[in-house]
Amino acid sequence: MLAGMGRLPLIPAAVAAVAIAGCSNTIDSDKAETTISRLVATRIGTQVARVDCPSGKTAHKGDSFTCRIVGKDGSAADATVVETDDKGTVRVLARLLPTDETERSLAAQLTRRRGRPVAVDCQDVIVARKNVTFACTTTTNGRKTRIRARQIDAQGRVRYRPVRSS
Repeated sequence: MLAGMGRLPLIPAAVAAVAIAGCSNTIDSDKAETTISRLVATRIGTQVARVDCPSGKTAHKGDSFTCRIVGKDGSAADATVVETDDKGTVRVLARLLPTDETERSLAAQLTRRRGRPVAVDCQDVIVARKNVTFACTTTTNGRKTRIRARQIDAQGRVRYRPVRSS
């Protein structure tokens, strides 16, 4: 049974137009990875372990490629990189829930429900999509509890429940 429901902040996390070509018309994969990592940190509120983009891509307007975003906890999601011109200007698209805001929102909901302060720590990378589940740990008075949250709609509403220990 699901223990609670609330609305989380929902934003298209990392969307930006940036130039990531090197000296030639080849996409600089290192620059792409650094740019995406910075976007996730500033817009999502989490530091990632790494971003993996393909190397050797030629800048060509209309082409796209996928980069993998990996959190420090191993959680992962894809970012689509769309080339907007032949000079290496790209648009980065990654629908992620903002981790810091998600944790604050869940903490507020659980604090109201439990009647005492609750801290929440969720996985680093959370895909923003209906029916996606993600793991969090709550801490109340030094006692840790794991919860599983599931986004139930496109507006960012989630249901959460405790995870039973095995």
